[in-house]
Amino acid sequence: MGMIGYFFRTDDETLEKIRNGSTADVVFQKDMEDYLLDIDKTWHTTHFILTGHKYESEEDNILNPLIFGETPINDDDLGYGPAMLVKKDTVAQIAAALDEWDKETFRAKFHIKDLIENEIYPVRNDEDEEEFFIYVWEYFVFLKEFYQQAAKEGQHVLTFIC
Repeated sequence: MGMIGYFFRTDDETLEKIRNGSTADVVFQKDMEDYLLDIDKTWHTTHFILTGHKYESEEDNILNPLIFGETPINDDDLGYGPAMLVKKDTVAQIAAALDEWDKETFRAKFHIKDLIENEIYPVRNDEDEEEFFIYVWEYFVFLKEFYQQAAKEGQHVLTFIC
């Protein structure tokens, strides 16, 4: 199955429900599916391509919290820890920064050798670079659109891995 990256767009009211209840009970409700994004196993590769680091990057890099968030929303363990909050002001800054990332820019930073050397999930030694690029790029486009929609609607984002 693997480690799947999820993102959830939320307003202040729903955020409070999550803080005071169960994260999974809210984000996985049928009526919330339009606010939930699954980027499959591309989360780690995406972070590495955008920041150049395995996990954390420079504090002033606005793309650092894109995948891993900023602060835990509560104590619910969703498989690999709690959902992490990206506040709406940061969401807007991330969305703006993502505008600079087109396919050519992303591809220029994408090197399978670097991914393998840095043990970036889920790349394997026998990975076909072009096929893997297409897989990651397609999910990156969804993630970019997701953050842009959240920024447009003035929403927070929760990030988590299950």
